[in-house]
Parts: sequence; structure tokens; C-alpha cells
Amino acid sequence: MDGQELAEQYRNQGYFIVVDAVEPDLLDLLETAAWRVVDKVRSGAVVDAAEGVRTGGEGVEPQFVSGLIAPEFDEPVFAEYLGSEALVRYLRPLLGDELRLGWVHLCAIAGDYQCGWHRDVGPANRDNTYEKEMEMLGTYRKHMVKWHMALVDDPCLWIVPGSQKRYRTEREHQCMLQDPQGEIPGALRVELERGQTIFWDGNTVHRGVKPEGMGDRLSLMGGLIDHRAEYQDSEKGDQLWMLADNLRPSLPEPTRGYYDSWRTLAEPRVAG
Repeated sequence: MDGQELAEQYRNQGYFIVVDAVEPDLLDLLETAAWRVVDKVRSGAVVDAAEGVRTGGEGVEPQFVSGLIAPEFDEPVFAEYLGSEALVRYLRPLLGDELRLGWVHLCAIAGDYQCGWHRDVGPANRDNTYEKEMEMLGTYRKHMVKWHMALVDDPCLWIVPGSQKRYRTEREHQCMLQDPQGEIPGALRVELERGQTIFWDGNTVHRGVKPEGMGDRLSLMGGLIDHRAEYQDSEKGDQLWMLADNLRPSLPEPTRGYYDSWRTLAEPRVAG
């Protein structure tokens, strides 16, 4: 399918999967760098800080590591990947040509992992009225696209295709509130092979489950935003570290351009 057909699938089903959103040579470099990041977090060489990158704590076993483009990690390949043409060409049909920085995180899970059914709108929004939920689905992160790219084979993500456009079913509601790992009719397990990327809408009903016997999970999780859209507080997250003076000089183009676009809108909101 071409870019427009994939964009249509994304709007209708909430996702699409491609095999070539990362160059093979870059994929190898990213995997090697990701293992180094894991080692740096485990050893305490890069630690969690209130105004720094988020690792989960000092010398911990990492699960989700943010701030991969920070100079503290000394892994410039992540910033190169974030601005790569192989990746961005799949975002333009959905977001246009003017982009601003979202994120690139590392999911690195050695042990068991389960995350129950939810939408990416926070636990307080799992029991809304029809009107409130439909309003939220029409506005929340409307101008952002996120993705997962597997650095090793990754069968952990489950989604309910098409659920990003509609009110929850009774069974989905039950699972989001009471049965987080229950079965939902029509749910799809996304079995990514190494190097495959899923672009997907976090408003879908989804969960994460690491199958028994699987080795380490190692995937990149990224997002970019349509710069024509107004800055939203939902973008903020742990972004204070991105205002550090040493970040911008370490970024290649066009990632630096995405950063500059982000900073012009976000700096007054994040710093304040």
C-alpha cells in the first residue's frame, strides 16, 4: 500500500505495520546502542533526576527509559533515527510536512510484563459518559502519531482495531475497569518481527502482555506531532530536561528543526 492507503487504514483501523521505516544499517546501530543504554541504567552511569532523563531510578533494572536523545546517554543514533527519511515518510500523509518533537523512548523489559486494557487517556477517563468519551476521542492527541519499532521480535502489544473511533463496548468497559487481562472479541495481537514498525493510535483499546518464555523485550517507542497544531498540556510529560543548554547542539538536522519547533511553543509552558 502507498502512503495514502496506509493513512486511510490508520484512520479506519487505528494502526498500520511496515517493514521499512528504518534502514537496515541503522537498525543494527540502534539495537547495539539500546543494549548500551540498558547497561548504563543498570550500572548507574545515567541516573534518574527531577530535571533530567527518566530511567526509573538509580542503578535499577530498566523497563521504560525516556530521554534517549539526551547527551547524557551519548548515543546520537537515536536522534538520527528520529529525523530519518525512512521513518518520517510514513508520517507526512497523516501529519503534513511541518513536524515538532514528540519523543523517543526505550522499552527494555527483561522480566515479566503485563499492562491491562486501556486507552492512553489516563485511568481517570475509563468510565466516562458517551458524550465525554466521544469528545475525548475526537480531540486527544489528534495531531500526533506514535509508533513502536521492534529491535528484537516483539509480540507484546494487543489492540482492538477500530476502537479509536467509537464508544467502548460493555466487554471493553469491564476489562478496562475490572478484568485487565480478559479476552476482548476482535482483539489483535501485534507480532512485530525485528525491524518492523507499527504506527498506531493510542485511543484504541489496547494492552501489553509479554508471553511466557519470551526473552528480553527491546523496542523503540516514538512520537512526532503536527507543528501546525496548538501545543497541548498532554504533550508535556517529563520534558523539563529538554530545555537543557547541551541538548540542541547534539542534535542532527532535521531533528534539530523538530526540536526548535517544539521549544518555541513548549518552553513557556514547561519551564513555568
